[in-house]
Amino acid sequence: MSRFNLLDEPWISVTTCDDGEQVDISMLELFSNTQKYRSLAGDMKTQDFAVLRLLLAVMQTVFSRFDSDGKPYEWLTLDERMCQTEPVDEDDLDDYNEAKEESWNKIFTSGRIPHIVCEYLLKWHDRFYLFDDKYPFCQVTKKELAKRLPEGKNGSSFAGRNMNRLISESNNKQALFSPVTGSDKGKWKDIMSEAELVKWLLMLQGYVGLSDKTTFASKDQQNSKGWLFDIGGIYLEGSNLFETILFNYMPVYREEYQLTIESPCWEFDNYKFMERIISGMPINNLSEIYTYWSRAIYMNPDTDSSVNPVSIEIVKLPAIERTNQFIEPMTMWLKNKNGDNKGKFTPQKHKAEQAMWRSFGLITMEDSDDSDKEKNRPEIIGQCTRIRKMSGIRNVAINAVSMKDDNNATSWVPTDEITDGLFVNDVIITDNSDEGWLVRINAIIDTTKDIVEKQYWGFLTDICEIRDEDSDYISSAKEELYQCINIPFTNWLETIKPDDSKEAKISEWKAELKALVKRQADSIMEGAGIRDFKGKKDNPSDNIVTAYIKLMSRLNKLL
Repeated sequence: MSRFNLLDEPWISVTTCDDGEQVDISMLELFSNTQKYRSLAGDMKTQDFAVLRLLLAVMQTVFSRFDSDGKPYEWLTLDERMCQTEPVDEDDLDDYNEAKEESWNKIFTSGRIPHIVCEYLLKWHDRFYLFDDKYPFCQVTKKELAKRLPEGKNGSSFAGRNMNRLISESNNKQALFSPVTGSDKGKWKDIMSEAELVKWLLMLQGYVGLSDKTTFASKDQQNSKGWLFDIGGIYLEGSNLFETILFNYMPVYREEYQLTIESPCWEFDNYKFMERIISGMPINNLSEIYTYWSRAIYMNPDTDSSVNPVSIEIVKLPAIERTNQFIEPMTMWLKNKNGDNKGKFTPQKHKAEQAMWRSFGLITMEDSDDSDKEKNRPEIIGQCTRIRKMSGIRNVAINAVSMKDDNNATSWVPTDEITDGLFVNDVIITDNSDEGWLVRINAIIDTTKDIVEKQYWGFLTDICEIRDEDSDYISSAKEELYQCINIPFTNWLETIKPDDSKEAKISEWKAELKALVKRQADSIMEGAGIRDFKGKKDNPSDNIVTAYIKLMSRLNKLL
């Protein structure tokens, strides 16, 4: 029996533009009225990121085939379900790309998503049932799972409390301070509404870890812990949900993928999609990587999740190859300096202890030399150029989202999310000339890091030697300075306007940085004891006063 269709039933949590109220809406309602909603408003930002990528998969698919007026592009052949049957002829590629760019421009100008999106979704209505005997959304049937499992074997059992990352409780260890409580061996933690279940199902496919045992990966394949778990997610946010979706929908992508056909998971037979993943077939389109599975999941279609505890069967699928996986546009990249992946780029996860501005270069800078590039900017940042052309000078929010783990290589259990953001003028992001804003801002960030990592570190090292303390003090005191810098720096970055004097703005930050470092050093001086002033046993002249004077001298010279 088919139940709870994602197109019709309210499950996507959003906030309204009018009064900021949080409501649940269906996919059809969302695409019909994106301009009425401020943002996604799920239980976690990581959950919102997973939902956003589902919505983007729809956009990438539909507008690779239809223009802003809902008419098929003349260079394509579509079937009765609006599927593209053949790649675009290479001779037509330039015209095709130009038409897609023009459609983006017209959609942005109109301020709403064209109705063709809902028409397309209705063609695939049968693929969006959460509970279904034949095509359960993001799942396989019991029969399909059994085809791959040894006779008499089942997938790993996964309870509702394992799916719900607000609880993240195992069967062996109870989560403290859980938002869900109840007796009867905690069964209430396994109960959730269908709307909640859909969101946690998407979350599970993106962020799951490796704690479950059963796998379909071969010996020469790695098990997936969820592609979103592996990346440092980056996305752009606009003033409403319409803008956010348009800012992250990319009408034309990297040259090597421009002839591929968009292939979201729902356009496949579920078993064939699972087999495609198991075979290790390369991903060559955005809608596929946006809807990729980390697990083959079976959920009893007769389940009433709002009354009975949720329990599903899951089997690990092979992981996506991480190196040079440039089909992924929404992550930071880091070039490996050594090891097996030397010279290759891998996704760079965000670090909980580091504010986003410290990765500004990885996010915004792009090397022009493709043969030996050191930086590979997230492809999504290129959207800032398109936004600037259409909406003029404005500030754009660049958001970061990642999942922390338990630091156990055998389980990689998701433990907490990492979120941050920068609010930057779009002209600043696109000004990458030799003396442009990007180069100058990255230079001052390098100076800021140098002050903390070398000059202030030298001051702290001197104090440790005077006190005969271990290096833990240095690490904590250094991070404390970074914490003092984080908000002032992001505020400074946000206030930069294209016509500002670069020298004046940089001098402004240097003055503030000097004051912040001095304030921290003064605080240490105020708490100094007799031993600090007596100095080192073998050289009393090396004391906290001379260390402070040396730091101030370096600050005056560098800033």
